[in-house]
Amino acid sequence: MRLGTMTSLFRDRRGTTEKIGYLESIRRCYEAGFRILDCNLCALSRHQTNLDGDDWKERVDEIRNEAEKLGVEFVQSHPPYRGRLDDLETEEGREHFRKMLLRAIEISAMLGVRWAVMHPVTAPNISSFDIEENVRENLHVFDKELELAHKLNVGLAFENMCDGPQRRRFGVTPGELIALMDACNSPLVGICWDVGHANRQSEDQVPSIMKLGNRIKALHIDDNRGQQDLHVMPFLGNIKWEDVMHALYASGCNADLIYEIGICGASMPDELKDLSARYCYQVGEYLLSLYR
Repeated sequence: MRLGTMTSLFRDRRGTTEKIGYLESIRRCYEAGFRILDCNLCALSRHQTNLDGDDWKERVDEIRNEAEKLGVEFVQSHPPYRGRLDDLETEEGREHFRKMLLRAIEISAMLGVRWAVMHPVTAPNISSFDIEENVRENLHVFDKELELAHKLNVGLAFENMCDGPQRRRFGVTPGELIALMDACNSPLVGICWDVGHANRQSEDQVPSIMKLGNRIKALHIDDNRGQQDLHVMPFLGNIKWEDVMHALYASGCNADLIYEIGICGASMPDELKDLSARYCYQVGEYLLSLYR
């Protein structure tokens, strides 16, 4: 088990909509101590990255070359996910999203990513929540993504969700995630365990981790207080990290710890970002010491 972070750690700039690019983010993550990264590609669906242009392959080559020069390895990625996106309400928007989602898998392959993390979808228009129906819906929705991922030898890790207000979502329980993984019947399909999502769903996520074990191929590490998805650094919320890290160890999960945090986000002055990132790295090193 190793410690890494998403490239989005350095994405936002205070007081502006301007975004910090991948090359600068990689360099600053490296300077903070991180040697493995998750290439966060969620911005592809929001037109907030130069990877959505016609020259995207050249830009990916630049990212790969910079990472190789520094000795940084991309082990995960986070492609765009279907959320509350206004663009998905139009046919044109849905086509763009699908195009960018497939492109994210291609980018992942070009960067040598092992696991691209996907948000499972919840089947619409069913009178009662049905696991089999939801599995079928996901196999249908992700058919092209599964086909392309297998062709390019990129693993897809389906992430645990959390229920919303008066809304049941698929992919919340270990049983639902296992059912989807088994239906795919492929070594290139696994599970991403988001510790923050799990904390919003339940105070005790240890039984879930123990049940999933080495089916967990990717991890999203962040903290909250059980209500909002705050994406803050570990120990700034109420997650019992000693219990979580021991459960990961005891379950046989050896996925890398990948931060999905915003401590260096939009509200942080640029002058403090690098210092904050180094502190994040030190906290992560302490987390690794609990993996026993």
